[in-house]
Amino acid sequence: MSTLLGILLQASLPTLFWLGISAQDAPRLMPMLAESGADHYICHQQKASDVLKVLDAAAENGVKVYAGFPDLISNPEENFGIINSHPAFEGYYLKDEPEVWDIDGLGKLVERFNTLDPGVPCYINLYPNWAWDEEKYASRIELFANTVDVPFFSFDQYPVTEVDGKVVVRPTWYRNLEEFSEMARRHGKPFWAFALTKSHYLGPPSPPAFYPVPTLGTLRLQVMSDLLYGAQCIQYFTFGGIYKPETLEKTEVFDIVREVNRGIKALSPVFLGAKVHGVWHSGDVIPPYTKRFSPETVPSLKELNMSGEGAVVSLLENGKHLYLAVQNRDCINKVSLNTVFKKRVKLFGGRKARSFNLEIEPGDAVVFQLK
Repeated sequence: MSTLLGILLQASLPTLFWLGISAQDAPRLMPMLAESGADHYICHQQKASDVLKVLDAAAENGVKVYAGFPDLISNPEENFGIINSHPAFEGYYLKDEPEVWDIDGLGKLVERFNTLDPGVPCYINLYPNWAWDEEKYASRIELFANTVDVPFFSFDQYPVTEVDGKVVVRPTWYRNLEEFSEMARRHGKPFWAFALTKSHYLGPPSPPAFYPVPTLGTLRLQVMSDLLYGAQCIQYFTFGGIYKPETLEKTEVFDIVREVNRGIKALSPVFLGAKVHGVWHSGDVIPPYTKRFSPETVPSLKELNMSGEGAVVSLLENGKHLYLAVQNRDCINKVSLNTVFKKRVKLFGGRKARSFNLEIEPGDAVVFQLK
């Protein structure tokens, strides 16, 4: 039986797809999921027998699954044993985007699962800030954290939208990352975050938005910002975005996701288990509710200048190492980054020097090892 400890001890950051695989198509689609570089899946089916079919396909492809079905939620004591001994089983999927009035009941439900199967994680994903009232969001996620004893916190927000053919990043996004990551650190637990792989239209009562087909730049923008704020798992909504439902063939998004996942895995020594000391933003205009970057906040740094819209800058500690991660906040255009340090530092995956003149692709990031 897998536990959260197993996730934390693995050598690379977990990546997860959220739904999109039917029991019937699982034998054909689960190999595609593994080929994309993802290693976890959220499965919710109406029948336990269908959950087991998905679990079987996952086990054959080395994928771990958070699984749920209605009878499991209504009667955990009678149904948890159906799935918890399966080799692909990772944890219990309980709820997506609960309302505020659901929190007390979820606390009691998780307590039942924690008693039945100690150490096995329960998965609940929370709303973005615009859906839970931005001004009340921090207090509401704090209420959830104090009431529901899950081993990690998860939320979704899909920031990249399109208006009249132009990419527009939601102004609520970085505030969401600020408040959610701060809450998770305060409670000493990791948080998980999302990126969007499926184009769709979101209408009222939500703020109407069209989510375009992701590009490498827009997907990197989401993923790398999540990581710089300390996310310990990247989740994709949804697996249905990387294959054609009529033929089950891969779409162009498959190759993008695979490339991004390779980058995530390569950066695992930096981000997996890291302690975030601070996140700042640079540029003429920085996102609302974020902090402006100043080189004085980073040991050994003298200058940091980026062209374009600006940067996300994160100072992280992992083991004996201190890292400085710098992200291009523009998901359309590449930028130039010029840095000068007080002593030689190492570009992660590259050379040692005191100064660097680099080009950063849209949404991408570079990492410097300071010690």
